[in-house]
Amino acid sequence: MSRPTYFLSDLHVRAPDDARTAHVLRFLAARRGEAEAVFLVGDLFDFWLGYRSVLFAAYFPLLRALAELVESGTRVVVFSGNHDPDPGGFLPTLGVEVATGPRAVEVQGRTVWIEHGDVLDPRGALRRAICRAARHPLAHRVARAVHPDLAWGLSRLYARAHVEDYAETLHPALTGDYFAARVAAGADVVVLGHYHRAVVHRVDSPAGERALFCLGDWVAQRTFLRAADGRFELLRDRGPDRAPVALPQGDHGPPPTDD
Repeated sequence: MSRPTYFLSDLHVRAPDDARTAHVLRFLAARRGEAEAVFLVGDLFDFWLGYRSVLFAAYFPLLRALAELVESGTRVVVFSGNHDPDPGGFLPTLGVEVATGPRAVEVQGRTVWIEHGDVLDPRGALRRAICRAARHPLAHRVARAVHPDLAWGLSRLYARAHVEDYAETLHPALTGDYFAARVAAGADVVVLGHYHRAVVHRVDSPAGERALFCLGDWVAQRTFLRAADGRFELLRDRGPDRAPVALPQGDHGPPPTDD
């Protein structure tokens, strides 16, 4: 029997002493030797530039956790997102695979289409244009010309001043035309990040169930998708001493209290 596979997005890891970072590191440590693969579907980092010869010190615990996952025999794939559009060359030295665009993979006998979702954001052309610009190689070269200390400082100022505009509900175009197009192209399961919504959208078809999952985040939701024994479930992590809870069909925002 194959081991389970996990999908997470929008972890937005920042300071090593941040509570969010502690939750993420605990979750990843528990996957060592247990998971077949872990797909991190964009915005793993709250801010990341792929400099050629330096790393942000604040991310050393997370980078070490990724390396330990790989060493345990777990496949680790990191997708770029709008907060980390330039993964750079260091992650592959840890044995981590990097995906800078959408990817179709086979998981538990199902064809899974994975993408962060920023460049197809149906909430407006300006959002899509900004995300596409952030992914352009020229933007990466210009950004890397900034001294890393200055870049990190500016990113922290931005983080303190910026309030993320989370979607109140997932845009219906994603569960409608977008999902239908991906299924028509051969996907059994579609996985998205970016929107900070935890969405379970299952549809029966003559060829069997098809599903779209929006992964939520680890800012307020601590949600993840688990594929095991041919079944895909979106779960909410509740800490090391409580079993995760499965989310039903529907669009789920953050819980009203820390669950």
